Amino acid sequence: MQGFTEITVDGEWETFSYTGNIDENSEEILTPYLKSLGQNVIINFGNVDKINSCGVLHWINFIGALCASRQVRYEKCTPDIIQQINMIPRFTNTAEIVSVYARYVCAHCEHEQMYLFVKGKNLPLAAQDGVSEVACSKCRKITSFQEVEEDYFAFVDR
Repeated sequence: MQGFTEITVDGEWETFSYTGNIDENSEEILTPYLKSLGQNVIINFGNVDKINSCGVLHWINFIGALCASRQVRYEKCTPDIIQQINMIPRFTNTAEIVSVYARYVCAHCEHEQMYLFVKGKNLPLAAQDGVSEVACSKCRKITSFQEVEEDYFAFVDR
C-alpha cells in the first residue's frame, strides 16, 4: 500500500500520521512536509504496514532534516518501526519515543493482539526492567510477549 499522511493539530503540537508502507515512494510523500510542519511534531506510526531498505534511507533523510529545527516525538511505534529504531540509531535522530506497540499472543486461544506501552505509564525505564502481564482481549487469560524483552526495549537504554 502506497503511503499517505494526515496532519492534526492539538495545541502547540502537530500530529503527522503516516499510513501504509515506508518504501521507495516515500521520499515524494515526505519531503513537502519539511517546509509545512510546525516546530513541535508528533509522528504517529500506528498505521505503518511495512518498511523496506529504500524507505529506511528516505526516512533517515527526512527525520534528520526535520529534527534539525524542530522538537519531534514518535508515538504508536509498531514492531517493524521498533526493529529499525533498535538497529539504526539515526532512524530516530533526536526524536523522543513516547509510545510503542508490542505483540502478545495467548497460548490458550491463540489470539494475537497489540499492546501499547506509554512513556511515564508502562513503558520500561530500562530494557531489562521487564513488562507487565497483559490479559487476552478474547478469553482474558494471560498472554505472552512475543519478543525478547531486553532486545525489543533496547532503545530505552540509549
